[in-house]
Amino acid sequence: MPDMGLLEGIVAFRFASFCRELGDELRVVVDVGCRLGWAGHMLAAIAGRPVEVVGLDVYEPYLKTLSEISKIYKPIKVDLEKEPIPLPDGFADLTICIEVIEHLSKPAGYRLMDEMERITRKGGYIHLTTPNGWRPTDSRRCDPLKHKSGWTVQDFAKRGYVVKGYGFRPIIGRTKIDKLYLVADYVWTPIAPIIPETGFGLEALKKIT
Repeated sequence: MPDMGLLEGIVAFRFASFCRELGDELRVVVDVGCRLGWAGHMLAAIAGRPVEVVGLDVYEPYLKTLSEISKIYKPIKVDLEKEPIPLPDGFADLTICIEVIEHLSKPAGYRLMDEMERITRKGGYIHLTTPNGWRPTDSRRCDPLKHKSGWTVQDFAKRGYVVKGYGFRPIIGRTKIDKLYLVADYVWTPIAPIIPETGFGLEALKKIT
């Protein structure tokens, strides 16, 4: 996978743009597949003020820990492979889904996009990231952490998302030349947003109208 620092940088840059555009109207965020809440806490830090974050995840240890350590998150257990998001229409100012949709089957992923569009208010945004195409995962991972689908630029563009790439698509194994791969990852960073098909990952954004 690409350097995690690169992904965090991409997400932070995008969060800053949401904070500028939405301003004080950015009050409620839904973090789909929240893990331990790094994305929501980053967003609150960038906003410089408290925000309400509803965190959705199927993995109970994440939710238990998050409920103990976070003052801004409201964790909710939901199996997105089978269940709709248990929130009303137009609930969120911003819905984020960072490296999650690939952990669902393709039909469930499309249903998730329907649900994210439903719960995000008019004038609000959806922001998601995912690997570009199919990326296998270690078979020893527990089921919620395995990749079950691959996503392309066209999958999001046809639904009205603006799609950009990040990172360097060719994968180099865990070898002594990993450092060269990381260099390529950063060198390719200015190119991937322009030609998203060449990026390791995809960043998709949609404003609800």
